[in-house]
Amino acid sequence: MAKSIKEIAQELNVSKSTVSLVINHKAERARISKGLESRVLAYVEKVGYKPNALAKSLATGRSNTIGLIVENIGDSFFGPFALYVEELFRKKGYHVLYSSTLGDSQNARDIIDSMLEKKVEGIILAPTVDLEAYQRKILEHRVPLVVFDRNSPEVETHYVHIDNDVSAKKACDHLKSIGCQDFGLVTIGSDQPQMLARKGAYLDFCDTYGMEPRILQLPYQALKKKGTHMLKNWAAKQAGLDGLFFTTNYLCILGLKALRPADENHYSFPMLSFDDHELFDILNPKISCIQQPLEPLAKTCVKVLLKEIEQGISKPKEYLIATKLIKR
Repeated sequence: MAKSIKEIAQELNVSKSTVSLVINHKAERARISKGLESRVLAYVEKVGYKPNALAKSLATGRSNTIGLIVENIGDSFFGPFALYVEELFRKKGYHVLYSSTLGDSQNARDIIDSMLEKKVEGIILAPTVDLEAYQRKILEHRVPLVVFDRNSPEVETHYVHIDNDVSAKKACDHLKSIGCQDFGLVTIGSDQPQMLARKGAYLDFCDTYGMEPRILQLPYQALKKKGTHMLKNWAAKQAGLDGLFFTTNYLCILGLKALRPADENHYSFPMLSFDDHELFDILNPKISCIQQPLEPLAKTCVKVLLKEIEQGISKPKEYLIATKLIKR
C-alpha cells in the first residue's frame, strides 16, 4: 500500500512540509540541505510514492493540463485534430482536457468556466458565435489562448486558420473546370466566420460567371432529424443542377445519403467537399475535396500555446496555413 506524506515524514523523522517541499522541487528555495533532500528523495523512490494530482497542483501552482474546446470531438475534422494536439502535448508533459460545444454558445461558456476552475494552463478554442465576452474572460484570467478554425474578429487573440475564401474559390474553379455550369452550395445556417467566408466565395464566383446562386442552408442542430429530407426536397426542385459544393464533409456525407440513387452505384453529378474524409477515396466515383492540413494546424496551435505558457502572453498574431485541392 502506498504511503502518504504524513507516513513518509514519520518514517524519516522530519516534518510533512519538508517532505512536500522536496517532492515539489522547492528544497533549495526552502534552504533544505542537499543531504536531507537526497534522503527524502531516495525514500520516496523506494516506497513508490506518487503525489495526488490535485495536491501537486496546489503545491506547485501548475496543473500541467491544457483545455481543448471544439465543436464536435467525434467528427472527422476535430477528432484527428484533437489526437494530434494530445500527442504533441503529451511529449511535453501535459494532459489535454477536451470537450465539445456542439455549436451551442451556452455549452461553450459552461465549458470555459469549468476549465478555468480546473486551472488549465492554456486553452485552444474553436469558438461558437457570441463568445467574445468569454474569450476576454480567459485573457483576463491571464490564461494563454489560441483560437483556431474560426475566430471572433472583435477579440484580439492568436489565431490559427486556413484561407477559407481562397480555398472555396479553388473548389468552385475545379467544378467549373470539369464542366459544371450550374452547381449549388450546401452549407449550414451559421454566422461562423469560416462558413460565411466559404458561402461568400461561392456568391462571388456566381457573380463573376453570371451563374444563378443555388444555396441550401441546413440547421446544424436538426441535421440528423431533418437534414436528409430537406436536402432531397431542395435538390428535387433544382432544375438543371449539375454539381454540388458542400462547405464541410459531414454535409457531403449527408448529400451522398440523400441523393445517391438506390438502384445505382453512383450519383448523377459531381460533388465536392470542403474537408476530406476517408470515404471519399473509396467511393465510385470518388469525391474531390479541399483538404485541410490537420497536422500543421495542430502543430502550430501547440507551438504558439507552449510559447505563451513558457514565455508569457504576447501580442496576438495570425497564422495562415495553406489547404490543398485533392482532385479525384
